[in-house]
Amino acid sequence: MKGSFATRVAGSADLYMVNKCRPYHSINFVIVHDGFTLYNLVSYNFKHNDANGEGRNDGSNDNLSWNCGFEGETDDANVKALRSRKTKNFHLVLMISVGKPMMLMGDAYGHTCYGNNNSYGHDTAINNFQWKQLHVRKSSHFGFFSEVTKFWQTHQVFRHENFLNKSDVTWHEDNWDNFDRKFLAFTLHDSSGDDVYLAFNAHDYFVKAQIPSTPPNTHWFRVAETNLASPDDFVPEGVPGIGSTYNIAPYSSILLEAK
Repeated sequence: MKGSFATRVAGSADLYMVNKCRPYHSINFVIVHDGFTLYNLVSYNFKHNDANGEGRNDGSNDNLSWNCGFEGETDDANVKALRSRKTKNFHLVLMISVGKPMMLMGDAYGHTCYGNNNSYGHDTAINNFQWKQLHVRKSSHFGFFSEVTKFWQTHQVFRHENFLNKSDVTWHEDNWDNFDRKFLAFTLHDSSGDDVYLAFNAHDYFVKAQIPSTPPNTHWFRVAETNLASPDDFVPEGVPGIGSTYNIAPYSSILLEAK
């Protein structure tokens, strides 16, 4: 699983490095129009398609989702925080992956279809863009999604005409076959020295990660940490004071920038 994850992050050369294809031919996505929205991916274990009038026989039964401990809407603060963390993880890895990112309308503000994974026939709030929800979450959920997208747009380290080689990325991993280890860290290198370090922790416990050295005359700054609440979860100018190790929270990810 970890190797497959790294391959997709690196632009899926196993699929696209044929017939003179380039990394930008890879269309990356977590969610498409068929199936759960991103918020529903972390909120429902099962489809809830009763309103479609087909006796729940429509829509996929295999959604690869996890409800984070409670099925559907909840006021449980811990469950809601975990869901928020996981949606931010998904967006971060989508945007930093080599290739072209594709998002589903509404995922940037946390749109829900209430577990309906085949809702095409509804001309209601289930499918319509909810501008009020966007406004309410502008400084939190949507704010993180927006800032990550801006960061991706303005940093050359995420632009690749060719598939990654050893000068483009350092994988901080020496045991790719250990399926029990659900942690991956790597550094994307930029010719100007503006390296970016990323780490993704899918464990249910903290991981103390060794932070690599930066290029000469630079230091690490924490730009993103999905475990933190907004606006601390994404600080474009970066937060200084990064040491040789970093304690990465369960089900969370970080992005460090060298400058």
